[in-house]
Amino acid sequence: MSGLLAASFTDESALLAAMREARARGFRVHEVFTPYPVHGLDEVLGVRRSRLAWVTLAGGLAGLVGAVALQVWGAVIDWPLNVGGKPANSALAFLPISFEATVLVGGLATAAAFFWRSRLGPRAKPWQAVPGTTDDALVAVLEMGGDPEALRELMLTCGARDLFEKGAP
Repeated sequence: MSGLLAASFTDESALLAAMREARARGFRVHEVFTPYPVHGLDEVLGVRRSRLAWVTLAGGLAGLVGAVALQVWGAVIDWPLNVGGKPANSALAFLPISFEATVLVGGLATAAAFFWRSRLGPRAKPWQAVPGTTDDALVAVLEMGGDPEALRELMLTCGARDLFEKGAP
């Protein structure tokens, strides 16, 4: 039988032990829901470091280059004005707009990448593993692949409070 097995825990140490043991036995963890950050869970699940900072950097650099290019084109190439003998390509005059464009484009790129990667668009359908997932339950959702009975027994041995079989989201 394929599908998902959701195991509800009351203690974070039991959750960590269960995830450590499940991964050691070759079971695939689909998702883990916790109402608060559980320290060490990322290492146990083997979650890689986020690449969102690189998206922010790329967006910020694109905003900076775009703002400087627009200002140089407008003030030096297209419509040069002699204002008080100052040079047309004054870096200090370009600084505020360049900073604001860097922050704006970097923030928008970050938000867009986050929503795109996590599939949280306007048409995203909510999926709750078990009742109480978003309230006070520590819930691990695992894929029932090769041996579902061994997975159920493992979760109960590690301290699971309740087990629920779910279909894939």
